Amino acid sequence: MTGFCLPLLLAASWATGALAHAIVVRTSPAQGGAAAGAIAKVEVWYDAGIRDAFVALAVVSASGERVDKRDAAIDGSDPSHVSVGVNQLTPGKYTARYRALSADGHIVSGSWDFEITP
Repeated sequence: MTGFCLPLLLAASWATGALAHAIVVRTSPAQGGAAAGAIAKVEVWYDAGIRDAFVALAVVSASGERVDKRDAAIDGSDPSHVSVGVNQLTPGKYTARYRALSADGHIVSGSWDFEITP
């Protein structure tokens, strides 16, 4: 019986770990959205807490210029929330790029676009 239970236990623990990759559940500004006027930061929320190692959030203008303050950090009271300060953004299109280390040890990354309107 012990030989039968061990493989089931291992399979169950692997399946739980495989489902633990962090995914983005919300962004500010919203993906594909527009923010009117000045914003002070860009934010991303994951479905679970992430690790401090490898956390990154950068904002790039349509011309490829980095416009964030390079101060991306995990929120001390909410480990699923990362923000980065931004310089004064002029109206136009921007891309936010993120990277994070999931609790299961996998790196997740991606980007979203948003627009600043007058």
